[in-house]
Amino acid sequence: VDVDANSFTSEELKKALAKMKESEKAERKVSFLFLKQCTVRKKFRPIEQLKEEFEKLNMKMETDYEIMVKLISKFNSSASTLDEKVAALYDLEYYVHQV
Repeated sequence: VDVDANSFTSEELKKALAKMKESEKAERKVSFLFLKQCTVRKKFRPIEQLKEEFEKLNMKMETDYEIMVKLISKFNSSASTLDEKVAALYDLEYYVHQV
């Protein structure tokens, strides 16, 4: 938009108004996402904090990945019996199915 002119054409005003509306929509979207993120943070605690709290209670919280690694190592272990290997495969199937 030519700001030095004393008057603006209707086309220039329409373009300026469209830009203002676009920027306003973008600002609303950003503020909405920020508020949503803050709400989620208030509802849930970080996993590190949960792990610390469970350790204080002498409970170890494992992620699905950690459990799957243990199951695979149990299956690959030569010390495991056939029943243990079959059970590991069934449990592993459950976790892989979630993924």
